[in-house]
Amino acid sequence: MPHLIEMRKVSKFYSNNGTVSTGFSKVDLNLDMGEFVVITGESGGGKSTLLNVISGLDTYEEGEMFVAGQDTSAFRTEDYEKYRKKYIGNIFQDYNLINSYTVYQNIELVLLMNGKKRRYLKNGIMKILEWVGMRKYARTRVSRLSGGQKQRVAIARAFAKNAPIIVADEPTGNLDSESAAKVLEILHDLSRDKLVIVVTHNYEQVEPYATRKIMMKDGRIIEDRKLKQPEYFQEFVPEPEDKKAQKKSRLSGGSRLRLGLRNTFNLPAKFLLLLFIYMFLSSAVIGSYASMLSSEHTDSLMGYNQYFADTSPERIILQKQDGSAFTEADYTAIENTENVDHIVRNDLSLDRTLYLETENLWVEGPGYSAESLQGKKLLYGRLPEKTHEIVIGVDEMSEPYEELKENGESYLGKKYHMQTMSMNEGSGRIPGKKVEVVGIVQDEISSNSGILSNGYCRIYISDKLSDRIVINNVASTSRTTFTYGETSGTAMTGQMVYPAEQVDKGHVYLAEDDAYGYFEEGKALQQNFGIKVKNHYFTAEKKLVITQLFKPENMESLLGMKKDDYDYYMGAVFINPDDFADLYDQGNFQISAFLKNESYSDRAVETFKSMGFKPLPMKDVKSDITGGYEVVEKMLHRILLAVLFIVLFFIAYAVIRLIMRSRHTYYSTMRILGATKGNISAILRIELLTVMVLAVTIVMVLIYLVNHNYILAGDPIQETVKSYFEYMKPKNYAILYVVMLGMSLLISGRYSRKIFGKSAMIVYRGEA
Repeated sequence: MPHLIEMRKVSKFYSNNGTVSTGFSKVDLNLDMGEFVVITGESGGGKSTLLNVISGLDTYEEGEMFVAGQDTSAFRTEDYEKYRKKYIGNIFQDYNLINSYTVYQNIELVLLMNGKKRRYLKNGIMKILEWVGMRKYARTRVSRLSGGQKQRVAIARAFAKNAPIIVADEPTGNLDSESAAKVLEILHDLSRDKLVIVVTHNYEQVEPYATRKIMMKDGRIIEDRKLKQPEYFQEFVPEPEDKKAQKKSRLSGGSRLRLGLRNTFNLPAKFLLLLFIYMFLSSAVIGSYASMLSSEHTDSLMGYNQYFADTSPERIILQKQDGSAFTEADYTAIENTENVDHIVRNDLSLDRTLYLETENLWVEGPGYSAESLQGKKLLYGRLPEKTHEIVIGVDEMSEPYEELKENGESYLGKKYHMQTMSMNEGSGRIPGKKVEVVGIVQDEISSNSGILSNGYCRIYISDKLSDRIVINNVASTSRTTFTYGETSGTAMTGQMVYPAEQVDKGHVYLAEDDAYGYFEEGKALQQNFGIKVKNHYFTAEKKLVITQLFKPENMESLLGMKKDDYDYYMGAVFINPDDFADLYDQGNFQISAFLKNESYSDRAVETFKSMGFKPLPMKDVKSDITGGYEVVEKMLHRILLAVLFIVLFFIAYAVIRLIMRSRHTYYSTMRILGATKGNISAILRIELLTVMVLAVTIVMVLIYLVNHNYILAGDPIQETVKSYFEYMKPKNYAILYVVMLGMSLLISGRYSRKIFGKSAMIVYRGEA
């Protein structure tokens, strides 16, 4: 039968900075079960190095070593882990226990690593502790024990592992004589059915128990003498290693989780420091990501649209899905929708800017309800009280700002014709009385890029005037067809029909010059005249009779207009306001809802869809101001963000590695006890991921509390935090959890590779 340990010409060398030194050289040695072997000699003679090679903590460079007949010369790191786990129980001079664990947990650890079920361990562990006289200290932290007590715990751990080989390096070196005697008696008892190898300087202390003495000097064995026969000699027969047996001996998933969570919290100072680092890392990652989203969101609001004058990001245009007109119930439902600040019923007035026909002042801009003037700062004048009274709103970016700020009072009481203007559909004068400027207000600089880029003002008007403007806008944007006499008409765009109170119902006033274009010799009076209107929302038509022809000389008597207006109204017709309403006022088919917070517009869009409306957010129809490079800019943003994350990763790894040095002994000890790389990596992952989840959760809870005014309410810091994080959506936070998860996995993987990069003994000594 093969020896338990058989070494043939085995040598161990060390290299450091190009210098090679010998640990031991050409060792021939056979060791068997039942022996109590004492290796002694002077310091530096190679005793501990030989012990480390036998126990698989260190490798050898030449020769052959067999364990139970198995050649170890081709062992990889994983093979050495299995060897230590199956064959070796270690006892060190400095005990090598987990000081933050209790006595019980230290014994439990080695059993869990060998695949034992936790629920079956208690009785066995307590019996082992009673055998070494440590039962009453089972729940005591190892850090509170004396040296002798710690060494007995180390022996109990080695015994609990039930390995056939017990190696002890100076097990009594730090003990008083009484404690040393107790430890040696226990080791002697263990040698009855195991191979016990003890390295010591104090041979006389161990001599009564030794069955064999080996003396080393300068890396060689100079004496190998058997002192007596083992009391209970038996041959070692290794158990067959099938896949089922290997699976049973693995650290279970539940034990990994338990150990990982235990390690997370059992050193409070380490836990708090890791938590702080992860909170800093989480804040940096989330802050950088939120800053990028905020910047991109701001950029996305800077575009313009040639069809819409008011492109405020808070604005959502609404139509009904069935194409019908809005009802009062619809208005109420929309106004009561979450995040809706107000609605503008006369939506069309927002997209055809209003223009005052002044001689020396450029005043143009979208129209807003006079009701929204409440709380605004009046520079001059008063709020409007009558239908045709208006207020001009300006900010620092408005074209006439300086003039109106300095001389605004001189414009009060002035009356002007007002036109509606559109880049695509031309302009049209608002019929009826001129509007009167009664006030000038200071507005905040608009978030509407269209207003900013064009230097627009805002023109505040009464609801009645707004209604007229909307109908006028419908008339301007509709396709109008005139039929006259027996002749089919021609379709025209732009405003061709105007209301005039001087015209009776069913009648039409036609320009005299136009009569010659429609009728032979201009004989238009009492002729039939048909008007058909068609637009995106409805179709309407009227059969009328031409009763008057207007020309410059009779403009004032017929229509109350000056003769100079004749050229402007050439090609148009005038009808009674009721007939005009029948043609163009078929109801309101489009309105605008303005949100309190545009960052939640996606949610509002989905709500409006569920209510039966077709929403069009203004921020989705703006042109790309980057000239087509928006995608490139976003890619650059993300590349820079990725670089920042990589930098943060290496900073975090460096700091966490320093913190985890407090766990270096723990993970090295686990490796010495036979833990695999997978075991240690899993426990380390659980530990770091637990801290990461707690840190990220705390950071996100703090962000939530700030955003919802639970903390820092009213503080300027709160507004800064809100501005950063208001564009973060649940999916963005989920992405960040994944990023932090990836960072933690990379850190744990990198650290575990560091632990397994060199032999177990080098790592344990802190040389790795």
